[in-house]
Amino acid sequence: MTSSLNSGSPAPSIEALDWLRGDRLPNFKLGKIYILDFFATGCGYSRSSLTHLAQLQEGYRDMGVEVIAVASRE
Repeated sequence: MTSSLNSGSPAPSIEALDWLRGDRLPNFKLGKIYILDFFATGCGYSRSSLTHLAQLQEGYRDMGVEVIAVASRE
């Protein structure tokens, strides 16, 4: 499988079934910094890392940082 994404390519849009907190984010915005965390709901370590991610969001929001956590049941 080949990908058309390369260094410098725009990020693809985000397609999620449900947004639990915050507004829907259909596209990434130029100039913002995004931290994406993919985790499984059954993993204890993954759940505990969410507290740290929330602290990052609060501490760096004014600098343009946006944290997005994507949950999976598998």
